[in-house]
Amino acid sequence: MQEIFENLIKGDKNAFEKVVKMYEKKLLVIACSRLKDRSLAYDAVQETFITLYLNAKKIKDYNKLKSWLVVVLMNNCTKINKKKEYSEISFEDTNLDAILHSDNEEFNKIFSDIDFFSCTNFLSEEERTILALFYSNDYTINEISDILNLNVGTVKSKISRAKTKIKIRLGGKNDE
Repeated sequence: MQEIFENLIKGDKNAFEKVVKMYEKKLLVIACSRLKDRSLAYDAVQETFITLYLNAKKIKDYNKLKSWLVVVLMNNCTKINKKKEYSEISFEDTNLDAILHSDNEEFNKIFSDIDFFSCTNFLSEEERTILALFYSNDYTINEISDILNLNVGTVKSKISRAKTKIKIRLGGKNDE
């Protein structure tokens, strides 16, 4: 990754393409969770990569690249949300209820799929973002706390509450 990052800073288009391939799906999951609209999410991700291409030299530490991309993406999503109303995906169109009623491993699998936001559209934007960062992007609780400027305990409780809300919404019980 260090070599790819160094080449990216030098303006190497192949390195840029590699970075896009590495982070595109993960960023798309976050964007979908915030915007609830795939086409707007694609726009936000594209804007993020344009920003990266134009500003890669400003990133001094390759270990910060992923966090930098997420912060830029979240800012792009906020701009899009302010400009345009987004459309809702119907909760009834999802067929995720069986997965969410199973164990935690199965619950985690849902968030590797780009469509996970279709079962979370009723959650707050913050809850959707936290779930996307945690399950889809493998951020730790502490990293999410830093990115979103929340207490660690708050992040933990929001993850737990959001999972409970999803299970209840899909017909499960609070303790399942």
